[in-house]
Formats: sequence, structure tokens, C-alpha cells
Amino acid sequence: MILVLVSPRQRGLDLSGVDGCVVITGGPVPVGADAVVKVADYRTETLVAAGLDLARHHRFQRVVSFAEADVLAAAQLRETLDLPGQRPPSALAYRDKSLMREHTLAAGLPGPAGQTVETAFEVREFVAAQGFPAVLKPRSASGSVGVRILRSAADLAELPDQLADHVVEQFVPGEVVHVDGLLVDGKPVFALPAAYTDLACLAHWEDSGSGSLLLTADHPWHGPLTEELWRVVEALPAASDLLLHAEFFVADGRRPVLCEIASRLPGHPIPPMINRALGLDLRDTWLRIAAGLPVDVAAIADAASKAGSVANFGLPPRLGRITSVPTEAPAWVHDLEVLATPGEVWDRDRYEARKSGDFVVTWTVTADNELELRQRIQESAELVEAKVGWQEPTSVGGAG
Repeated sequence: MILVLVSPRQRGLDLSGVDGCVVITGGPVPVGADAVVKVADYRTETLVAAGLDLARHHRFQRVVSFAEADVLAAAQLRETLDLPGQRPPSALAYRDKSLMREHTLAAGLPGPAGQTVETAFEVREFVAAQGFPAVLKPRSASGSVGVRILRSAADLAELPDQLADHVVEQFVPGEVVHVDGLLVDGKPVFALPAAYTDLACLAHWEDSGSGSLLLTADHPWHGPLTEELWRVVEALPAASDLLLHAEFFVADGRRPVLCEIASRLPGHPIPPMINRALGLDLRDTWLRIAAGLPVDVAAIADAASKAGSVANFGLPPRLGRITSVPTEAPAWVHDLEVLATPGEVWDRDRYEARKSGDFVVTWTVTADNELELRQRIQESAELVEAKVGWQEPTSVGGAG
């Protein structure tokens, strides 16, 4: 039997290719589950308790997780039940940004000055010593939640007095990129570097669409980013099988600097881009690997080495009510996924809690080269955005 943890964001998961899947879910019920337990409070303690209760009735061989929200729970269940897979020391290092940085700096990898902080006073002391700008973020959050760029005394003045479990670091200049990778039986299978568009993972702060495009093997950043990803993995506590999503700061002539790394599926809509580039379903592939089932690793590595020009893009929610959504797209736009319905409301509370992975519509784009790809990203964004209608928040009850 396989225990599968399904976070509220894991829409459309199909388990029918793997026999004997028992699911703990925070919302979506996957196709092909043999048994399902729903939990209202999808957090580590709740998941571990539910998993141990199920283990009294089922003999599990593996625990599979996909999301940041369930990495620690899966690791704790494996530890308690003595099952293969990532254990707590590794999972925590990939989850806790402070511990992560301790490991990489100890291994001699480049990184900014930083420290854990609990109060605004400590942040002010750090800035006084290191200068502006600085980045403040929760140690274990995801989706850019709680990230603050501190550029002035006015930004410091807005901080609450208490800041439990935060990290403050020097701002690293350069472009933010992401690298998604796969490790099987302790051996690298692929690393796929990609450049973000525009404001990267903070674009939703400006109600701006965002995405990323794969860097082909001949791009000057491809090799250094691939090498740095595996150096980071080597610096952190080991696990034999890992699905990886990392972000780096890059600049010409400088070694990439790790921003952060996670041992889980990348956020949507990156998986559709990887699926199209490699000719597989990343979730299905990871499900089989984490469940201990065979996959054609050589074929995946070969496909990654030949990955062409593919991009993903999405439009974030705005404050107000959605009045219309697209129903079709140009021929060179693929994987169009509408994630909202006309009449759906993003009121003030929901809007302010949005993450970088919250979109109302997403898609992928292909082209013959990077220049054409960037042009098609822009053109597709204009075409799709014209079909998404919003009612102003002043006209929406409860949205102001």
C-alpha cells in the first residue's frame, strides 16, 4: 500500500497508474484512490496523526508527497514507520530557509549575509550593520508569502514589533531564475534552468502576469546553474530520491547564488512547461519514483538534454469579481487552464492572502528559438488578458 498526501492545491491528480493508493487529502479527491481520508486542517501535525491512524489498518510501503505543505509530514511518517524516502533531517533542511543557508555556507557555497530574527529591533540592527536593501521572509513559508523587500527607513518603520521565525538577508543583485531537477537513487537525472519573466515570483504584487521560459543547453547560464544545483543538493542532508525546485540569483560573470531550494513539485504552471518539454507528466513520474516503482530514467535524461524553447505564463487574481474568462486560444498556445469561473470574487481578505502560485488562467507557449518565444509570451498574454473581465472592487459587496 502507498500513502499519498494530497494538498488543497493538487487539482486533477490521477493515481490510477499505481495500485493500492490510500489518500489523505485537504480537498481534492484524486482519481484511482483505493481509500480517502479528508482533513479540514491540512498541516503537519494533522497529517502525521491521520497517517499513523491509517497505518494501524494498512501496511504501507511508501509515503508520497508533492507540496511544500506536506514535505515534513511525509518525512515524519517515514521516520516513524521506518519507510524508504526522505527523512526529517533532509526535509527540514529543504524547508527551513535558515537551516538551508547554514548547510550551504558551511559547504563553501556563495550566499548573502543573514540571520534569523524574532523582532523588528533585530532587523534594524542587521540593516544598520549591512545596509539597504535587505530581504525579510518567514523561515518556512512558500509562494512568496510574507516576503518584504526593505529599501528604506520607512520600510523598517512598517514592521510589526514581533516577527516570529523570520530570516533577514542582504539583497542579492541580479536576475532571479529557477532550476527544477530530479534525483533518483542518489544520481542526477535532469536539471532544467528557466528564466522568469518581468517581476518573477513577485509579479502578483503588481497584479501582473508572470511565467518562465526554459533555458536551452547552449545558454551561457545553463551549465553554471546545473552545476550549482547539484552542489547545493550535495551540501544538504541526503535523500536518495528528490524532486527539486530551486531559485538562484544570477549575473553575467558571477557564480550563481542560491536564493532557496525545496524538495517538492514546482508550483503551477511550471509542471505543464516541464511536461511539454520532456513529453511526460511530472506528477505521475514523481508518483512512481516516490512509490518505489520503475521509471525509464535514461529516457527522461535524454529528453531533458534535448528540451527546446518552452515557456509558461499565467494571469493572477485581482481585487474584485471575475466577469468573463477565455474559452479558446491561438494554435501556438498550449495547455490553457482556466482556474476561475465568472462570478467568482476575490474580496479584500482573499486578495491580500494571495500567493505567487495563484492564477485565474495559465498556459504554455512553444517556439523555435528564445526570441520568438519571448514574443509569443507577450502576444499570448495580451490576447488572453483581453478575454478576462473584472468588475471593479467598489462595485463588489465585501470587496472594499
